[in-house]
Amino acid sequence: MIIFAIVAACAAAGGGGWYLHSKHKAKVEAAGGNPAAQVPTPSAAQSSGALGLLTKVRQAYTNLTSLSVAGTSVSVIDMSQITAADLNSMQPTNARNRTPPRRPANIPKAMTNTTEISIKLARPDLYCIEGITKTKAGLRTMTNTIAIWSPGQTNYSLMLFSGYKNFMTLPDRKTAFMMNGQSGGLAMAIPQLFFNETDAMTDKFITDWGQTDDDAVNGQDCHTLTAKMLGQKLKIWVNKESYMVLQSQITLGAPISDTDIQAALDVITNNNVKMTPAQIAQMKAMAKQQAAMMTKIRGTITETYDNVQMNKTFADDDFNYPVPPGVRLVSMPSPPSQP
Repeated sequence: MIIFAIVAACAAAGGGGWYLHSKHKAKVEAAGGNPAAQVPTPSAAQSSGALGLLTKVRQAYTNLTSLSVAGTSVSVIDMSQITAADLNSMQPTNARNRTPPRRPANIPKAMTNTTEISIKLARPDLYCIEGITKTKAGLRTMTNTIAIWSPGQTNYSLMLFSGYKNFMTLPDRKTAFMMNGQSGGLAMAIPQLFFNETDAMTDKFITDWGQTDDDAVNGQDCHTLTAKMLGQKLKIWVNKESYMVLQSQITLGAPISDTDIQAALDVITNNNVKMTPAQIAQMKAMAKQQAAMMTKIRGTITETYDNVQMNKTFADDDFNYPVPPGVRLVSMPSPPSQP
């Protein structure tokens, strides 16, 4: 998921090509990945403590009657070491090894995303989640909005990008939450915890959980946990009293193994995303081609929730999102069935 998000962001911001004047030393350092993104194997005590905390986190969310949280996700990504060959491994060898490669002036080396996130949840099946993202890539800036919501029966999604509007119904809540992953990792995980629909939180997609030193977020004492997510370092901060997750951070640049790729594909196919064997093989091949690129990326994705209200009383209209006039509702096409 991280691979495809980064590749898509690069393609959108750069129009399909990234170039740079590479130095031999930078290439050697990039091959080993970012040390800050790598997670040491936890001790038995750290693993046991982490799993105990995760159990308390799950119980804390599932015992709530309603939840309102708001916060910000900030990703700062340095892509200055990415070459055209990294994005197109099928490029001829002589083109990949051309010295010196040229980087067009309009291709940025870095990208910053800032997303304001609002989450409202209530039982048995009410939710309204919005993410408004401002992207800065070089001299270009864009603002995108993603919202998913349900007033109780129908699941809706709205995407407002530059010159693009999409408003549709979705077949189920799980599909909606997966689409909302574009707003932020916790923006997808928190609703899944609340409705007890997690299926990958402690599975093979996220591995090597370990409890680490206590810390604070906005003056609130927290437990901290670290883990590997698709090979990258994941750290989360859990409030010591409420067991609400207040912050997460992903550090990019660690190597991605074939096992990591297969785990990501398993998560996708296990979440009612129907793909043919040929589609799965194509996606796996693409992921393998791009996995090496991740060791050249540097950056963090930090998501912080500083406004958490548990068991809040909502009005019925809180779960109806204000769709802009003139945007037509369509139905999401049914995915192809497995042969």
